[in-house]
Amino acid sequence: MIYGRVSRIRDERSKSVDDQLSELRAWAQREGWPILAEHRDDGISASRFASGKQRDGWEKVLDVIATGQARALLIWELSRATRDKAVSAALEAACIMHGVKLGYHGRLHDPATADGGFQVGLDTLLAAREAAITSERTQRAVDARAARGGPHGALPYGYKRILSTETGATIGYEPHPDQAPIVVEIVRRILAGESANGIATDLNGRGIRSARGGRWSAVTVSLAAQRPTYAGLRTYNGEVQEGVRGTWPPLISETDHYRVAAMYADTSRARWRNPKTVKHLGTGIFKCGRSGCDGRMGIWVSSGRPPAYKCRECSKLTRQQAPVDDLVETLMWRRLAEPDILNLLAHSGDEAMQEAAAQVARLNMKLAAARDAWENDKLSLEAYTDMESRLLPKIEEAQRRSRPESIPPVVFEIAGPQSKQRWYALDVFQKRSVVAAMMEVTILPHGHARRGFDPDLIDIRWRGGTR
Repeated sequence: MIYGRVSRIRDERSKSVDDQLSELRAWAQREGWPILAEHRDDGISASRFASGKQRDGWEKVLDVIATGQARALLIWELSRATRDKAVSAALEAACIMHGVKLGYHGRLHDPATADGGFQVGLDTLLAAREAAITSERTQRAVDARAARGGPHGALPYGYKRILSTETGATIGYEPHPDQAPIVVEIVRRILAGESANGIATDLNGRGIRSARGGRWSAVTVSLAAQRPTYAGLRTYNGEVQEGVRGTWPPLISETDHYRVAAMYADTSRARWRNPKTVKHLGTGIFKCGRSGCDGRMGIWVSSGRPPAYKCRECSKLTRQQAPVDDLVETLMWRRLAEPDILNLLAHSGDEAMQEAAAQVARLNMKLAAARDAWENDKLSLEAYTDMESRLLPKIEEAQRRSRPESIPPVVFEIAGPQSKQRWYALDVFQKRSVVAAMMEVTILPHGHARRGFDPDLIDIRWRGGTR
């Protein structure tokens, strides 16, 4: 009986399974040995470090050995059979029990004899050592790639690979011309309050395929909206790497990613439901300030007590909800009422946004001058009305371009002297989007037993240009 295997079908450094079996057939023919069976496994590892994919061909080999019909098992080298010491021990035991010899490198070895058992055991240890070294080398490469923010794993929807002209290996990602805009659209629509199910229905109706080429569902839309990769964040073992930026261009802002994450962090709802169903201002947004804990706050309700925020991670920090929310909301509408806030927000973006803000100022000045001329009878009503109809759309468009994408549009709508009334007219979803974009709220632990609410234990820091 002969057996062949390779870990990677396109591995140019080792013989293909066809080549292995061809050499083994030639060996058997030279010796005059009839071939009872041929079995193979293509693209499956025999190492204990592998993912555990079953080797159907190898299972058939063991079945044949168990029948007692085979006299020898020929393999190209021992590592083709196994790189796992436990599997090798089981193979040796089966061969000894049924009188089967192992043949590799042109020689037969009888595991039942002292010399044969020693040689097979030594070769098994060497194969296992090689597998361990390869695994360690691979892990070091993975760790290094994660540390420098290099791409790893399956290609994310929205990107296409950049391949090395020398090796053909993936060296980076770049936005896919058709898929990247879909990712941006999904995030924008989720932040605008649309349901994941509605977005999926719309994408399917437009004939847009998902990452696997099938139909979109509420789940696949939600997963796409929450993926850190699109914000240029590097993940490793499912966790975002602190201080590591991906080497690929982001499709959305980091702020928008965390706004979406906050919307989906509320465990009181299924992940694919409308994000407007959230009920509390700080769930999934407010952070736990206990040393060593990076958890987010959820809502805890106990009989006879008012609702409180409680850390979902450590469960050791709680704070009554109402006074925390009151403090956050008061500071927010007061900040939005300050005279400089719109100018500050408009100038917190890049040069293009700042130029758009300057254009808004120039157009408003021109419109104000036209109004003064009309009021002083220096301009006819028809001329003023005509100028106003032409300038207002330009002002509106320039205002849109002057607003950073990381700041929700609702901020610009409520900012100003009437911010208090406008703020309390918002629903909780809109309030959460503003808080997530403009504030970092951390609930600090009590140093000792205290009575009453202490606002000093709510650490609030303003993000970016919203300070």
